[in-house]
Amino acid sequence: MSRVTPADNLKSAPTRAESDSVQPVRPSAPLRPSPAGPGGRGRRLAVLAAAFVLALGAWGVSAPIAAADTTFTFTGAGWGHGVGMSQWGARGWAAQGSSASQILGHYYSGTALTTTSTPGIRVLLGTSASFSLAPSGATSFTAVFGPSLGTTAAPVTVTSSGGTIFLSGGVNASAAAVMVDVHGAPMRMTPPGYRYNRGTVLLLPTGNGSVRAVLSTSMQEYLYGLGEMPSSWPAEALKAQAIAARTYAQKKVAAAGGGGSYDIVGGLPDQSYLAYEKEAGAMGAQWVAAVDATDAQVVTYGGGLIDAVYSASSGGFTENSETVWVSAVPYLRGVADPADLTGGNPNAAWTRSYSGAQLGAWFGLGQVTSVQVLGPLGVSGRVDKATIRLVGTGGTRDVQGASFRSTINASSPSAQLMSTKFTVGGGAPAGPAPVNLPGGAIELARASGRTIAVTGVAIDPEGAPRVRIVSTMGAEVATREVQTVDGRWAAMWNGAPGTRSICVTLLDTPTGQGVPIGCRDVTVK
Repeated sequence: MSRVTPADNLKSAPTRAESDSVQPVRPSAPLRPSPAGPGGRGRRLAVLAAAFVLALGAWGVSAPIAAADTTFTFTGAGWGHGVGMSQWGARGWAAQGSSASQILGHYYSGTALTTTSTPGIRVLLGTSASFSLAPSGATSFTAVFGPSLGTTAAPVTVTSSGGTIFLSGGVNASAAAVMVDVHGAPMRMTPPGYRYNRGTVLLLPTGNGSVRAVLSTSMQEYLYGLGEMPSSWPAEALKAQAIAARTYAQKKVAAAGGGGSYDIVGGLPDQSYLAYEKEAGAMGAQWVAAVDATDAQVVTYGGGLIDAVYSASSGGFTENSETVWVSAVPYLRGVADPADLTGGNPNAAWTRSYSGAQLGAWFGLGQVTSVQVLGPLGVSGRVDKATIRLVGTGGTRDVQGASFRSTINASSPSAQLMSTKFTVGGGAPAGPAPVNLPGGAIELARASGRTIAVTGVAIDPEGAPRVRIVSTMGAEVATREVQTVDGRWAAMWNGAPGTRSICVTLLDTPTGQGVPIGCRDVTVK
């Protein structure tokens, strides 16, 4: 058993290259001279404060907007729940040189990579009034606990009545349940329209006139057909995906304990199973190689299998489990994820716009004139547990963030909110004032010898905001937080030679919502 650790290149705490000697600098010892003359510093802060009040209005944070403007723009990041591994993030880390073990250690805190025996798995392929089977070669059909029903390469139609399965076409027979051996020549089954070439398909009557199709196969063969990540992505990202998917599936098998007719669904809400289509697809051999290279490897915490959840894109920061679901899971903690924003991620940032009339119709409020996110927000800024207040001509309604998103997505399938990591702008304010977010700027980011210094200003009408500083150099990531004092903040630390990107985010008081204020490149020679 080897320890899955972020290692130096993926730590969310300061790395060995960038030590943890964070030294907040008091205003009495600025790293850059204040304006000359008596009271220069005070005048400067006053000017900055006024500028930021104007900026807050420009950003749509708290400034009124004309009531005639009933368009609401949602600015968001990421795709999916954002808990655990980000698939785009895994791609980004791998492209920067991180190993599969380091990627998993970054997303699943305090876990271990373990080699263990793997069970077989039963995959629900679908339930339908009928299935059309199209073998590409001789395929055998056998009654469960009974005789052979025949072998054919011709199409077969499967239906059921009561407790009996009926076959017609290439094989004409009936049985209480039927097994179809799909080892070898691929057989297409419609629905869902995929080809299967590994394991045995079990056809079962549901008792209500439909047929349930379940594939029994080995864990490795199941993973060969998993369509969760493009096969063209870097090998270490594919390995991380294979290990996470195996862990997820193996825990589902353990939870089922052999009961019921299947262990996992070959689609939502579990994993996307494409069977032979994945292997036969472009660069499918690369995915199969990743599955083989990680044979029997799973992620554990405290000796047990973890819930290895993952989503397409974190939007730059993953989320704590209890924000999205219920329980606080120790290995599902939110972490900074700058690699998720690289490699051309199409969902790194997105916007959606809806009119007040649309929102009013969807939420039963006439025409909505105000949308306010009242908090609390998750560590990543997600609104799953936040209260979203909608004010309209037909009244006021408070909706939890997760329900708000699901209602919009059900009502607007062509323009959906990709995640709950979003902010809202537009409309006319009504009721309680919107949340006042902080504003600020980076003043200085430079290196003197091995010492890196970053300073700036920050203003929050509701209290001094904390400042999160994320330094990324290649695959090395270090995250620090400092407190603002009298509208200013600063940090110093020692860094290894090289160029790093330093990004700064202000954390709102009291919600904790993050407001990025920019990035700077700093080189230590």
